[in-house]
Amino acid sequence: MANNEMRILGESIYLANGDEDIYKLKFLKDNPRVYACMHSEPDFAQLIEEEKQDLIYKKLLEEPSVRKLVPEIVRHGGLIEPILIRRDTMEVIEGNSRLAVYRKLHQQGEPGDWERIQCNVVTGLTDDQQAAFLNQIHVKGKTQWSAYEKANFAYVRKDQGWSVDKVAELFGESSVTIRTRVKVVEMMKHNEDNDRSHFSYYDVLVRNTSVLKEMEKSDKLTEVLFGKIKNMESEVEEHKFTAQDLRKKLPVILKKPKVLKKFSDGKIELDEGFQLAKISKVEENVRQAWVLLDDVSRKEVSQLDQSNFNAFRQAVRRLSQQMRRINKMIEVFGTK
Repeated sequence: MANNEMRILGESIYLANGDEDIYKLKFLKDNPRVYACMHSEPDFAQLIEEEKQDLIYKKLLEEPSVRKLVPEIVRHGGLIEPILIRRDTMEVIEGNSRLAVYRKLHQQGEPGDWERIQCNVVTGLTDDQQAAFLNQIHVKGKTQWSAYEKANFAYVRKDQGWSVDKVAELFGESSVTIRTRVKVVEMMKHNEDNDRSHFSYYDVLVRNTSVLKEMEKSDKLTEVLFGKIKNMESEVEEHKFTAQDLRKKLPVILKKPKVLKKFSDGKIELDEGFQLAKISKVEENVRQAWVLLDDVSRKEVSQLDQSNFNAFRQAVRRLSQQMRRINKMIEVFGTK
């Protein structure tokens, strides 16, 4: 085997390049993509290791990303990039989807050598190094996890006893961002909702402090929101709404106590409540602009290259001009 190395958290990690028997390798249960597959499986923790591995394999094959990967690997006759495994545990740190494809191709008798898979092998990694590597590849790198998978990555680490600050340091993001992601997963678990497509709805609830405060005050509001989100697929078509609808319409309803009570009692739907409580078009435009601007972070600005920074600065100047124009209108018409 040829030797190589990579740098993680300032340390050199030595790699051995070779190939391994696909049936001697294990899927990494803490990998967020794997974890996302198993999140909805009841009693997964009670299964023996062999049963867990078999279930992970079957669930991975159901993933759209894995199904798309099958013809690509067949077309190339193998991997373009080796997977990464730990020699001490024989777990696949990076490349669980590719391992699942290899097993599928071998089991269905696809022409080719699918019983052994190309690997980069490390003798062992600390928990910090493993988490940092996965973060670099999937949070900042070219194969990015979905928002749901990123949130689960943070949740699993916190559940294992890591502090929010430690997770944030590995992510290279703020503690506030990590704390928010963890809260979203916790809210889904509290509602016993394992549908990853619902993640964006809970994200809306967690990120809006006024919504959270109302939910804390009203069990009825919490119950109706949780029920509508969890059972979204069974709702009649005219009552369904997107996460964007929820973000836009629920805060408007909260500002009208009588409308909010009807919504919390289940007497009206989200869209009907919004129409009853709807604010003026100009106020709605300003509120939407505020929501968009609230997402601009110091970190994002600091990472802009010179060209993008200059364009950003020019856009801010134009925004300031618009604000001065609107403030003049407020001064004029505010005396009515």
